[in-house]
Amino acid sequence: MRRFPLLSAAALAAAACTARSAPMASPKPATAVAPARAAAPVPLRYAPDTSHYRLESQSHVEQDVMGQTTKVDITTAVLLTVAVTDASGNLGVGITIDSLAITLPANMPGPDPADLAAARGKMARLVASPQGQAISLTPPESTSATVQQITQGFREFLPMLPAGLPEAGAIWSDSTSLTTPTQIGTATMHMARAHRVVGWEDHGGTRALHLATTATYTLSGSGEAQGQTIELAGSGVRTMDSFVSAKGVYLGGTVSDSSLVNANVVSAGMVVPVRSTTHSTLTRLP
Repeated sequence: MRRFPLLSAAALAAAACTARSAPMASPKPATAVAPARAAAPVPLRYAPDTSHYRLESQSHVEQDVMGQTTKVDITTAVLLTVAVTDASGNLGVGITIDSLAITLPANMPGPDPADLAAARGKMARLVASPQGQAISLTPPESTSATVQQITQGFREFLPMLPAGLPEAGAIWSDSTSLTTPTQIGTATMHMARAHRVVGWEDHGGTRALHLATTATYTLSGSGEAQGQTIELAGSGVRTMDSFVSAKGVYLGGTVSDSSLVNANVVSAGMVVPVRSTTHSTLTRLP
């Protein structure tokens, strides 16, 4: 912090030597120095950083077909390397999949091991504003539906920061749309989100801003399975708690999601309701 030097109380003026000495000059009054001002608070922004994360999700899915209810529990574990850099006033975010594992019950067919292996090393490139607003996403080149589905979700990887000062109680809202591949085709989600600053907290020993988001969404899509055309329509609710350090580094958080999607098997005139709940935890690794 800059400090202003103190001025001398006075300077003595010397008179020329003459037979009679001149009187001493009166001292000048000291100049008052204004106290230094504390730096004004500024909005929080994401900073360049490279971090490793672990993403763990537990999903419970139920679907009713002709009076029979099928229940499935799915566990997903992903290790990521995320590099955030400056990009002409925005952020360049490279998100690389280091490993991917998906576990289903023993009596259920699991994902193709080749698909899981194909995910390793794949990078999605996200361009976002300094507050985390997604601008564009370039997924990796891959024919794997699993890779495409996971990396498309990286568009919303960074939680949104407030445009103004990060003060407790600040609120704002936005909306977003996302189209992702599914096992039968594609689905589009339209989401309305309400964000709130909870305040500054200790998160794993680091001072962090706690952000809470509540979102409602609708989902629609279509595709084909076993030669049958299927149309999807549904809605859901999502809640998110995220933590960002005072230095602008994303520390992780949690997401809870519940939805009801009706799968309409067009040729059979049959609607299959699919209910799902998912809880995910993203942890920044040391």
